[in-house]
Formats: sequence, C-alpha cells, structure tokens
Amino acid sequence: MGIASDTTTEGNGTAGALILVVIAVLYLGYVAFKRHGFRPRRVETTLTGQQLRQVFKKKIAGRGWSVADDGNPMIARSAEIDGVRLGISLKISESGGRTVGELAAILHKKKIFGDTAKAYSLRWRMNGFIAQVRRLDSTAKVMG
Repeated sequence: MGIASDTTTEGNGTAGALILVVIAVLYLGYVAFKRHGFRPRRVETTLTGQQLRQVFKKKIAGRGWSVADDGNPMIARSAEIDGVRLGISLKISESGGRTVGELAAILHKKKIFGDTAKAYSLRWRMNGFIAQVRRLDSTAKVMG
C-alpha cells in the first residue's frame, strides 16, 4: 500500500495567497481610478474668461465650497469640517483666439496607505465643470 499524502493543505495555502494577490490588485486599481479622476485638465474653448469663472463658481465653488482667491488662478476650497481641506484651481489664459482654462486639484490629503481622502468630491466637481463647459460650447477641447 502507498503512503497517503494530504494535498488539501497545499491547495488552501495557494488559494489564500491567490485571494490576497487579487485583493491587492483590486485595491491598487481602485486607488489609480480615484487619482485619475482628479488629474489636471486643460480646456480650450470659445467661452470668455468671465464665463469660465462663472462656471467655476457654479460647479466647483458651490455646495459647501467657497472661492478662496478670485485672482488668476482662481481657487476654491472646501470647508474644513472634518479636518480634510480640498482645493481646486482654475488658471485662465488666451491662446490662438481661444480661452484656455487649466483646472487642477491643488489640495488633497492622503490616507495612511497612500490612498487619497475624499477623491470623489474632487472628481465630481471637476467633471461637473468640464461637462458644463461642453454644454455651453460644443467645440470645447479637453485634454488631460
């Protein structure tokens, strides 16, 4: 008779390691997805600088945020209710007869493992700004 070997222990160890690898890959993908959402963007449009500023005030500085600096760049910040302050800037310039707006997240806080705190708020506000500019100007070009 042969010697019986127990392969279930090896299979459980391999399955456990595979599950840990899958969780790590999913987490890193999620973090990259969130950071990609608030990457800097450049918008070229036929809207005037004043119109871009109004869109910024409506879509970025509204709903709990306020304009902290009305210059160039224009800066909006969140309230510091829970100790995390976020900020987005809009720098406006002219190029080739079109208005150029450079939108960027300038304040964001990282969590312990490098994940960004409140990234969805940055993402929603920046996407709302871009969407409104595209509604007002169908020829707007967005880069970034």
